[in-house]
Amino acid sequence: MDSTTPNAGAGGRTTPPFPVRELLRVLLIPLIAVAVFVLLMRSKPGTLESLTRPGMQRVGLVQKDAQFRPIPPADGGATGTVWYSPSGPKLSFELHARGLKPNRRYLIELGVDDAIYTVASRATDDDGELAIDTTLTSFAEGVCVGPNYDPPRPLAGAHVIRFWVKGDGNPSSGSGREHSPQFTEGQDLPCTGNGDGDYKYVLLENEVAHYTGPGGSGDPPS
Repeated sequence: MDSTTPNAGAGGRTTPPFPVRELLRVLLIPLIAVAVFVLLMRSKPGTLESLTRPGMQRVGLVQKDAQFRPIPPADGGATGTVWYSPSGPKLSFELHARGLKPNRRYLIELGVDDAIYTVASRATDDDGELAIDTTLTSFAEGVCVGPNYDPPRPLAGAHVIRFWVKGDGNPSSGSGREHSPQFTEGQDLPCTGNGDGDYKYVLLENEVAHYTGPGGSGDPPS
């Protein structure tokens, strides 16, 4: 055997060159799979949220126990995020929540200064996730609320807003002429609930939102 044969080893076999190209090919396969998985996850509303919304403000929602202490997701607590427009002629907001009961309807409420408006009812998906993306032109009830009715208010001025999510215990169909004892005016609003009378609050604000509508100036009320 020629003693000058490169990389000669036992048995007279030469060691093959380091397979860099093959190694890169093997490594790229799992990397591509991870990238595809993340892309698919991002395509599902409420699963992964972008970290910023240009011109929007963020507030968090948490589930709390009887002593109003946050329940972490590791202990079964639901969580949520709201992105909202802090000012302008319309109030736009996106609400995403997870950790809720699958295939159940929930009410989205806004505590606006000294009034409460139930603006929508939404159902969760098979994973217990909920998403709503909407724009309000006034503060107004959007579903049946019985005697808890508050008349519509314009967006004008500065407001403190609290976002809440609770069970939709309303009837599953029908509508009613909604008004409260102190207001003679009302409106017909639809009922699309679970029909079980369960209105338990699930998500409460972790911080308040400050919104200034058209013509508003100065600091919002505390």
